[in-house]
Amino acid sequence: MSEPASSLLARIKEIRKSLPEENGLWRFEHAGSGVVFGDGGGKRLFLFDSGGGFLDGGLGPCTRLRLGIPVGSAPIPNLPGVWMDKDGNLLAVSGERRVRIWNNHDWMAEELDDDSGEPSAHGPYTRYSLQTVEEVPWKPESGDSTPIHEGNRTVHLPDVRSFGRLERDKWLAVKNLEESAELVEACKQYLKACDPTDPSGIGREFDDHANCLACYGVNVGGELGDDRDKAKTGWIGHVRDQRRQAMLDELADVLQTVGNLITAFGITDEEVERAMSDCLERNRRKGRL
Repeated sequence: MSEPASSLLARIKEIRKSLPEENGLWRFEHAGSGVVFGDGGGKRLFLFDSGGGFLDGGLGPCTRLRLGIPVGSAPIPNLPGVWMDKDGNLLAVSGERRVRIWNNHDWMAEELDDDSGEPSAHGPYTRYSLQTVEEVPWKPESGDSTPIHEGNRTVHLPDVRSFGRLERDKWLAVKNLEESAELVEACKQYLKACDPTDPSGIGREFDDHANCLACYGVNVGGELGDDRDKAKTGWIGHVRDQRRQAMLDELADVLQTVGNLITAFGITDEEVERAMSDCLERNRRKGRL
């Protein structure tokens, strides 16, 4: 006997009340991944890789998601996952479902018809991994007893040629903050790629790709076994190298922006050298040298 419509609607209302307050991409333990959008009583959830069955047990604990690193490109999305079009909007693909997601300060989503020609009009697309957002930034504990080491290396930075918008104003100062934040994120992604526990799921993504290709008769690394393990190890190393290069690129952006600020604010090379000497002395007084 089917469940009364009133009971089903009541259950859906309860699920809606349990949605996170913040809009965006989320993964629910019992329901899969989706986008939360709207506000107040109009809060909505659009699932694009639902495992089903969550109406009985609820959505379960949720984890905030964000785009990770590029893992492929195509004129039209041809694999499950989340893709970004040329305009910066997202298209989530799961089986036959196509869900377009907008993030212009107010998350919205809609499902496209099977025969819709819209995806081809917005290509090419880049496929991204999804990674959990760290809610609490990592920092040393107040009683951290890790010893402080004095390095025996003096870092020599290459010459930085200043260019672009060299105005002495707040914008350039904030630009340094933005570039530094991007460097932090790139470092975090590189550290995760170096972690043997694979917290960002690089190996899992490889397995997902390999299993998807196997559906079309393509065996990655031959038969399941050592060859596939070698291919997986090679893929993890490739992603790690990509993330290291991304970290270096962001580091160069920081140095470039610092150089631009030095020029814009009329800071001389002698002042920079003196400031670094003062910094060294301050740290010596604190017992770090």
